[in-house]
Amino acid sequence: LLRGQCASILMQRCPACFGGVSFGRPLSEGGDIHVATDGNFHHRHRRSAGDCPRFYTPSYFLPKSQVDSVGSRILTQRKRPPKIRASLVPDEAIDQCEHSYEAADGKKQKAAMDSFDDTGIMALICRHDIPLFFANIDSPGEQQKYAVSLIEHLFSLLPQEATVVTLYDVGCVLSRSLSQYDILPHSVTSRLRFATTAMHAYGHEWACQLEYNPRMCTGLGLTDGEGTERLWSRFVKLIGIQRSSSV
Repeated sequence: LLRGQCASILMQRCPACFGGVSFGRPLSEGGDIHVATDGNFHHRHRRSAGDCPRFYTPSYFLPKSQVDSVGSRILTQRKRPPKIRASLVPDEAIDQCEHSYEAADGKKQKAAMDSFDDTGIMALICRHDIPLFFANIDSPGEQQKYAVSLIEHLFSLLPQEATVVTLYDVGCVLSRSLSQYDILPHSVTSRLRFATTAMHAYGHEWACQLEYNPRMCTGLGLTDGEGTERLWSRFVKLIGIQRSSSV
């Protein structure tokens, strides 16, 4: 393990996850840090409510320009032929997982775009269910740019040796995309591993579960990735307020 230090903003949010000074645990042994990400389409914002004058810079929400920049990068990369790679899971199995989950369909409309300017939020949380960062979803579906933006932002605040395991409902699909296209630099993807969330894992193909089910991944212990669902449960009372909030 090598010595390093996470950014202060991360240490303030979860000292247990980010307060350490030794990093570099191999991903095959569970990595240094476990995080989870997921989208919620109940937290919408009505277009008619408008926005208030800008008077502060949110520390939790990523700027729209940052998310859109990642989206443009993904679109540019997808116009190129996918890289030839050795995959532990057959593409046929990943395709079946992709077709089985709404989260993998970035084009499926989950909210009326004519009524809402923000159709949901994407969250990134730590192993202890503490929110790290959010991104406003302003597209009909849960596109990959939101999860990639949150992961990229997290890595920008970590030591260069830190390794991260990210749990996501369709982690298998996102993992394949990042291996096929140069969406994130090798310095990030070499320190990043994906797993599905524990509850959703059993809806995936068996070949996928052997590689991505957290209950079958060495080093993940009892990490289930379902902390986002617990977070949404705590946020449920904010749904009505956010519909008409001007901030």
